[in-house]
Amino acid sequence: MNSFHGSRRPARSAWARLALLLLLALAGLNLAAQPLRAIPKLTSPVTDTTGTLDAATQATLRERSLDLQRRKGAQLMLLMIDSTGAESIEAYAQRVFEQWKPGRADIDDGVLIVVAKNDRRMRIHVGYGLEQTVTDEAATQVIDEYLSPAFRKGEYGEGLLRGSDALIGLIDGTPLPEPDDSMPMPLLIFVSIFGTLFALPFIVVPLLGMRAAWRRGPLAFFGRWAIVAVAAGWALAASYSAIVSETSWERFMPLVLITYLTTTFTFFTAFGDGGWRSGTRGDDDDDRRRRRSRSSSSSSSSSSYSGGGGRSGGSGSSGSW
Repeated sequence: MNSFHGSRRPARSAWARLALLLLLALAGLNLAAQPLRAIPKLTSPVTDTTGTLDAATQATLRERSLDLQRRKGAQLMLLMIDSTGAESIEAYAQRVFEQWKPGRADIDDGVLIVVAKNDRRMRIHVGYGLEQTVTDEAATQVIDEYLSPAFRKGEYGEGLLRGSDALIGLIDGTPLPEPDDSMPMPLLIFVSIFGTLFALPFIVVPLLGMRAAWRRGPLAFFGRWAIVAVAAGWALAASYSAIVSETSWERFMPLVLITYLTTTFTFFTAFGDGGWRSGTRGDDDDDRRRRRSRSSSSSSSSSSYSGGGGRSGGSGSSGSW
């Protein structure tokens, strides 16, 4: 009798182990089947999808990152999200780095900070070109000394400001190639030729119409010139702050082009027809031109932000609070 029961125990134990393995396999399949969290679109060096950081803190972090990019060419980006889901903070940060591409191509001088607020996890992800300066140990020190202590107190903005300062200090101490904002010569030649051909009609036609405008009197003639000057100054002022904040010609060139188009379009419409018709119709045309000028000026004030093509091999450090 004892022999019979003894033979059943190993069988039960084997079945129990098999059932446990099956449950673990099913759990693993369920985990793998969960979709990966989407990566936010990159529009700024600072992206906070949680609404934790106030506008002033975001502006300060953004300006420090852009200043670093202007001085050194390197890029420091920050992403704050609720959670990475089933994915580890390391894997998620690597996906973000591959999509955003902080740092310059072939120099790989980018650093990415990812904070998963609800997971209480963070990651400093470093590009290839900064691995000798922003080492794993240095990244860990930034987390332990600046980020984690502040995060435990709920002072996320203060922690990120101090942590970003520490990382910028490390990057400033790294010998890096100077930022190159020059336009490639073939493209410069193309733009020069195209710009000249494009500008000719906007110059020749108004010049022919200026004579007719002068015949209507000095007030009509100089009044049109005043409108052209106002439109040009308005467009330039609206786009100037965005132009000087950018660091490469391919980003501020659209702003310059919009400013140019606004000026030439106003010049063309002011003098191209030899002068406006008198009466209400001319006043209506004047209003429409002013509305078009305002629309063009406001669109010129927008700017874009993007990564430079940097890569990372996964170097960096993770932490929690």
